[in-house]
Amino acid sequence: MPIWLPGLVIGATLLMLTGMALGYAANTSGKIWRRRFEAERALYADYRARCEAQGNMAESPTVTDTAPPLSPTMPVEPLPISAPPAAPAPSPSPQSPSPPPPSPRRELLRIEGIDDDIADRLEALGVTTIHDLATLTPEDELALELRLGLNAGTITRDKWCVQAALLDKRNAC
Repeated sequence: MPIWLPGLVIGATLLMLTGMALGYAANTSGKIWRRRFEAERALYADYRARCEAQGNMAESPTVTDTAPPLSPTMPVEPLPISAPPAAPAPSPSPQSPSPPPPSPRRELLRIEGIDDDIADRLEALGVTTIHDLATLTPEDELALELRLGLNAGTITRDKWCVQAALLDKRNAC
């Protein structure tokens, strides 16, 4: 074995360890994540404090029957569904009949991120139509997330309000 080989191995090992130490020291992604997490936690704590001061938040973030309404535009009681208008007399033409309009529950399921379980819980809170979701304010979204037991920001991240606004026939041009 040549005399310079052990020195070369030791030098390469030291160079590698120095590079690793500099790489760890220069990595700030953990610090950035930590700062974002702390900012989000502070915003959420501020929101909870404001809601508790106003009395708009239930004691626990679970769905309850006695929870106060989210806002004047979102009733707690389910909206009554009126009977469909009487169909006109069938014409003798061979046209195929138009499909019936979807039920409000079926409409909620059209929004990506809402499954049967969430749709049931939304109906229990009085959110029965797409228009109800399209008219949510950011404060209503956070309160709804608390009552549904969802993580903070889920409704915004999944863009329920944007999807509902696009599907809402009342806002159609």
